[in-house]
Amino acid sequence: MLEIFHREVQSLRFLSGSRPGRWLVWLMYRAQNRPLPIPHAAEWMMIPEHSVEQVLETGALKSLYPQDVLEAARRMDRQRREHDERYAGRSES
Repeated sequence: MLEIFHREVQSLRFLSGSRPGRWLVWLMYRAQNRPLPIPHAAEWMMIPEHSVEQVLETGALKSLYPQDVLEAARRMDRQRREHDERYAGRSES
């Protein structure tokens, strides 16, 4: 059982290295209604793996289910862009 899990995580890491691969894994887990593995969720949110638990604890991420990870990733991306725009304007002044 552990060996199967290890192989699954390795194949996910390979697939999550590209945008189409990340979407493929997301769709597979969504179709099976299974939570995403932490490394894959971290890839989606562009955060280190060790930060995923902290994001879950703060409530910024409801669960590791694909739809919740996608929602959190979009929100975090929007916040990053807003932050970058705000501080880019200050550095030009």
